[in-house]
Formats: sequence, structure tokens, C-alpha cells
Amino acid sequence: RGPAIESGAPGTCNMSFSPIISRHLVRRGVAKFLFVVDLSRLQALNVITKSVFDDGSTWFESASAALPTFKLCRDLFCTACRVQFMALLKTFLTAIVADGCEVPLGSIEDVRQMASLLKNAQRAAASHRARGGNIAHVAIGSLAFDAETIDAAFEETTSLENGQVGLDLCLGTSVTFPTATSRHRGAAPLCLHFAWQSGSLLVSARDDNKPSTSIEMPQDYHPIYRGIADRPRSQKPLTLDVISLSHALILNHRNCAVNKNSAWQTAASGIFTVRGGRQLARKALTRGVLCIMCVRDGTPEHSTNFAKTLNLDRPQAVLASR
Repeated sequence: RGPAIESGAPGTCNMSFSPIISRHLVRRGVAKFLFVVDLSRLQALNVITKSVFDDGSTWFESASAALPTFKLCRDLFCTACRVQFMALLKTFLTAIVADGCEVPLGSIEDVRQMASLLKNAQRAAASHRARGGNIAHVAIGSLAFDAETIDAAFEETTSLENGQVGLDLCLGTSVTFPTATSRHRGAAPLCLHFAWQSGSLLVSARDDNKPSTSIEMPQDYHPIYRGIADRPRSQKPLTLDVISLSHALILNHRNCAVNKNSAWQTAASGIFTVRGGRQLARKALTRGVLCIMCVRDGTPEHSTNFAKTLNLDRPQAVLASR
């Protein structure tokens, strides 16, 4: 115990430093090594630990240590928000975040939206595995596109009118999925490559280490192409979902059929729209748009119409045919 100042001494007050010293030792010495899910139990031990764990800083530091790829806001751990955050924590603890991606959570609304979309993707992957699927990956990644060519990529007619395809191809980042969730442990990592061309989002799924710059356009490519082209007979198709979390735009592609190690393919069966105009959308896509991605082996449950989905002026939906 800390030294107590005795009452009655001239010029002194009647108090003890023991609680202050104890709170400091618990916060700095013990709490920093605790896993965030243990804080609630320790908070109920006694008066001292209750006062320590009432402090949002302890929760923030512990949660940040448990979620190193997430950028958390301290306001999430005030008394009003903490319970809501902790109820959703398990979803984030099991999330896989792509290399080099940081996931910002600035408000409880961001937390709810991220958790809801992530749970849906994780549920789809688990269901696929239960049905005997070999590949079922879920990851959070950031899609960022080349700033110098993004304007041309949003134009819908220039290259096609001239009979030239690929001049306005805007390359984006690639997202690599680990093999840990694949039943074939020796399988090579699966990498998703993204690009924009003539107003459409393009995808190529590969495990052959081929860079984005070497991926070709199919000879019969057209932005309103319907169906799956260029499929090697030895390769089974994959099903891809890409859902964005952005205040600038909505990108939501589900049940897209993609051939592995093939040419660029149009991602369809989805919705794309902007919330604040073309310039805001361009800026968001060059800086990076946070997305949740789920990839599964096999064809989509419903056949997919490959149709153009990028429209910068109004929402446009492309629904999978029944």
C-alpha cells in the first residue's frame, strides 16, 4: 500500500495515495497485457479495477493491440459506445485484412456497417465449406486505381468507337488471399487483380503470380458482354463478391463468375453508383476504397448476366437471372 498522510498533522489533509498508485499500476502494468475480452470480468473484481476499467483509454489500448490492422477511434470506447463495440468484437477478431491495408473505424455507425457486411461474407464462406467447397476466402482489402488513367477509364465510348480496346485500361491494386482457409494446404495463394475499362470494373483471379500489367483482354471483349469467356477446360470457375464501404460511392457486386488464370473479365451482377459526383468518386478510387471480398470455388447459385454496371450519374442495378 502507498503511504498515508495522517490526519491532524499541521498543513496536511486526511487522504491516502494507495488507490491512486494502485490504479496507475493496474492501468500501466497489467491492463496493457490483457486481452480486450477479459476487461469486463476484471472490471467487476473490486472498486479499484472498476475505476481503472471505466476509463476508455484502457479499452482503446487493449482493443488496438488485439486489432493491429484496424485504426480505431477513441470515441468508440466511451461508456455509451463501448458495449455496442464489444458485442461486435468477435467478428473483427476473426477477420483477415489484406497486406498493406488499414481498416479505419471512426464511428459506431462504421462499426455496425462493417460488422454486418463482414458477418454476411463470413456466413457465406462457412456455408460453402459446409457444402463441400474447397475454396472459401473472406478478406478486407483496399481497391486503389491509377490516378493518371482513371479519367479515361470512366469514359464509356472513346476506345470502342475507334475499334481499339484496352487503351483506356486503368489498373488497380491486387488483393492476395492466404491459403489457410483452403482445404488444399499446398495450394498457391489466390490473387485478385482489378481494373477499370470503358466504365466497367474488370477482375482477374490468378494463382500463377502473373502481374496485372501482363493480363490480356479477351479477343471478343465488349463491356456489355454476357456470359463467361476464355475459360480453360482444366480450370473451374470461381464466384466472387465485392462490397465497398465508402461515403463517396457504392460498389456492390455479388455472385460474379470469374475464371481462374484467364484474361480480364467484367464484374457484373451488381450495383455501382456515386454519392457525391464524379470528382469525389475519382478521388476515392485513386486513394483507395475499402471493400469486403468473398471468393468461393464453383459457379454462382444463379446464372449471372454479365452486363455493364458502372454509371456515374445515377444508380444502376444488374440483377442475376433466375
